[in-house]
Amino acid sequence: MMFASTHASTYLPKTAPPPRPRMDVDHTRHVWTGQMCVGEGEDVLTALLGSCVGIGIIWRARGRCGLAHCFLPDSVDTAGSGARYVSAAIPGLLAAMGVRREQYPEVEVIVAGGAHMLRTHGADHQVGRRNIAAAREQLASRGLQVSFQDVGGSRGRRISIDCDRQTFEVVRVGEPQGAFA
Repeated sequence: MMFASTHASTYLPKTAPPPRPRMDVDHTRHVWTGQMCVGEGEDVLTALLGSCVGIGIIWRARGRCGLAHCFLPDSVDTAGSGARYVSAAIPGLLAAMGVRREQYPEVEVIVAGGAHMLRTHGADHQVGRRNIAAAREQLASRGLQVSFQDVGGSRGRRISIDCDRQTFEVVRVGEPQGAFA
C-alpha cells in the first residue's frame, strides 16, 4: 500500500518535508470508529478514515490534542453517543479537552475523511458528503475556524496528531507518493 499527500501544521521551506508525527508504538492511541480521544505529552492520536470524518483539535496553549472519529452526521438523540455522530462529537470533544467558548480562538481544527468509498447508488453513497457538511456546520455554529482540511474524493485517509510536537499529518491511502505541500 502506498501513501501520499502528507500535510503538517507547521510549514517549512519546500526543500524540506514537514515534520512527521512520531509513530511511537508505546504512545500511539488508535481512535476507532465512534470514539474520541484526548491526548497530551507523548501521545500520538491516529485514526484510519473512509467515509467517516475525523475531527482533530490542537490546543497549543494547554498542550492538549483531541481526535474524534465520526461515522454519521447527526442523530436526534445524541446523549451518550460519544463520537458516533458529528453533532455530538464536536461539543463532546471540546468539553473533554476543557475548552471553553472564550478559548475557541486558541484551538486549531483539522478535518479529514468523508470519502465516497462504496460503489453504490442512492442516499447511502452520500454519507461521506453528509459527514463533511455536518462537521462544517457544527464548527461554524461555534465560530471555530478550520485551519486544514482534506475531505471528499474516493480515497481513505489516515490522520495522526502528535501531541508533544503539536503537529498533524493527513495521508491519503492508496495513492502514489507525492511531493510535500
